[in-house]
Amino acid sequence: MNAQSSKRLAFFERYLTLWVAACMVLGVALGRAFPAVAHRLSGMEWGRSHVNIPIAVLIWLMIFPMMLKIDFGGLRGVARRPKGLAITLFVNWLVKPFSMALIGSLLVVGLFSSTFH
Repeated sequence: MNAQSSKRLAFFERYLTLWVAACMVLGVALGRAFPAVAHRLSGMEWGRSHVNIPIAVLIWLMIFPMMLKIDFGGLRGVARRPKGLAITLFVNWLVKPFSMALIGSLLVVGLFSSTFH
């Protein structure tokens, strides 16, 4: 067993799903507690595509540290083991978008529909 396979995830990385869920619950609670702030933040859009500036900045801040950890040398081995790439593409391009669209629509209709009337 080499050193890479025995490496354990850090505390934050190990419970990332819980952190994301907690942040989502906190965000919904803050939006309901301070609707004026939520409305003001939702109005900070740019361009005809209506890109929300605070969300764009926060997503960039979330993704940038992961981009720094990319092992570009490992890309050479992808062709030797295409099964992992195929599974990743399937999950990222088919499973995740449609499942997130379903969850999002359920939340908008179920949780927030009374807010928008």
